[in-house]
Amino acid sequence: MLLALTCVGCQEDFGQTTESSSLVVEGWIEAESFPVVQVSRTLPVSTHPQDVSVINDYLVRWAKVTVSDGESEVVLTGLYNEAYYPPFVYTTSDMRGAPGRHYTLTVQYRDYWAKAETTIPDVAPRQCDYRVAASGESDTLYQIEASVVSDGYDAQGYYQFFTSTDAVHLQYQPSLGGTLDGAALASAGVVTLHRGHRWDLYPYTPCFSQSDVVNVKLARMDSVSYRIWRSYTEHMSLSNLMFLAPSADLETNVQGGYGYWCGYNAVRKQIVIADSLQ
Repeated sequence: MLLALTCVGCQEDFGQTTESSSLVVEGWIEAESFPVVQVSRTLPVSTHPQDVSVINDYLVRWAKVTVSDGESEVVLTGLYNEAYYPPFVYTTSDMRGAPGRHYTLTVQYRDYWAKAETTIPDVAPRQCDYRVAASGESDTLYQIEASVVSDGYDAQGYYQFFTSTDAVHLQYQPSLGGTLDGAALASAGVVTLHRGHRWDLYPYTPCFSQSDVVNVKLARMDSVSYRIWRSYTEHMSLSNLMFLAPSADLETNVQGGYGYWCGYNAVRKQIVIADSLQ
């Protein structure tokens, strides 16, 4: 989650108080699916170790979250849901994403206010062909290669691969290196998919095990969402390099806070690693 990146540092405490914190909004709406939004507050940056469970103390459970498509506006319902992490989301069954529609998200909580806008692209991306290949890291780890048809993608489009390996969790994580514009995707030929970071699981490996069932989502998005995920990829790729560690904030399209609100038109594929090796 973006929250983990905006709140980790290696300096002394900045003395950030609850009153000076900001909203962190993480939300998405896909074609033919309901909107999902998570709301929290930024954590104080500290050199003192903090258990991941501290995130629960910064969740916002009583916000007014609304989504408008320009014709109607729906207030989302907050509910506890273990299919996501952290396990609290705002959603509704009264609005589904539609291709080509523009969606405005508004979040109100006490003195906090945030707003973001996104558009679901008109056309879904073409499905890739996938194969499981041995990883150079280990004889027991594998990688997934997506074969891209060169004429199957709009050169003016923007794309992101997501993966999920948990049958219980509905949340997908962005595959590192899987953020591509249409021209790059069409010319890539093969894109190697990595396991997305799920920050409640440690240690992290970019590869998959033989027992994994991998759900892959290839999403088309607008240029703003593309810049957000491109920024995320760069931060994750450089964060462990002492002399190249990023110092700028992550990209955001949220006014009055941090985070993202993205519209997707996506295709999915489930890959059983063990079956692919037979």
